[in-house]
Amino acid sequence: MKKYKRGQPNLYKYTLANTNLRKEKSTSADIITVIPAGSMVQVIDGEEDWYEVSYNGQRGYVYSDYLSKTKYTWTDVTLRSYPSAESNPVTTILPKSIVQVLSVNGDWSHVMYDNQEGYIFSYFLSDDGNPPEGYDFEYFYTDMTMFVNDNQIKSPTTNLITTDLENKLTYVFEKNNDGLWKLLYKWSCTIGKPSTPTIEGTFYVNGRKPYFGSDTYRVKYATRIRGSYYYHSILFNAAGTEITDDRLGMALSHGCIRLAVENAQWIYDNVLDKTTIIIN
Repeated sequence: MKKYKRGQPNLYKYTLANTNLRKEKSTSADIITVIPAGSMVQVIDGEEDWYEVSYNGQRGYVYSDYLSKTKYTWTDVTLRSYPSAESNPVTTILPKSIVQVLSVNGDWSHVMYDNQEGYIFSYFLSDDGNPPEGYDFEYFYTDMTMFVNDNQIKSPTTNLITTDLENKLTYVFEKNNDGLWKLLYKWSCTIGKPSTPTIEGTFYVNGRKPYFGSDTYRVKYATRIRGSYYYHSILFNAAGTEITDDRLGMALSHGCIRLAVENAQWIYDNVLDKTTIIIN
């Protein structure tokens, strides 16, 4: 699997409809060109609701709702010509492979893989490339400290972050000298709304930005989970001078996890790259 670098230069997505390539991250920005539906674009960077992309040598911004969704296979999977186990196979996809989901049709996902179009049974796709039964989640929603220690969760650094999507809580742990995880913080957070859910699985911190936004908002202290998904602050105005939405404990975002400003800053300042993140 290719290494992620500021939006994953080798990641390609597909347009779901005729899509405007704009000069800035704004629906009122000048249009560079219209990208036809079904076109492949190269992702340069992602920031929750906008992607910076390259198309036919032209670079600009596309609203995320008009692009395919990235998923990973967690086992050998057959790409089929129609959403049926009896349909003709197109190719076999290896575990941990990236596919781009165009739409979901019942239990089947309509996808692009290696520039080939077909259908995959959705159960075999995940946000992180791991099977759904990876951990024992018995205590995940009731006793997070017991969950991380009973499962002997590993992290390349002395910290570990978990987010409970059901209760909308984010936890930060520090490793004790005895190798067990000690809870440092438990914070209320806001997660993705049902139409743009937060990704689930095991991830690793890979980069950060002091802020990002558009002509309508700004967020601060953004720590990347994967791709265009971040832990970041609640919403500010575009200038970053005034908080415009401080709601926490809700499902409102485009998929990122919002935290109080001081909490987002703590992760941004203290949690190292490669730190393990578990979201469920």
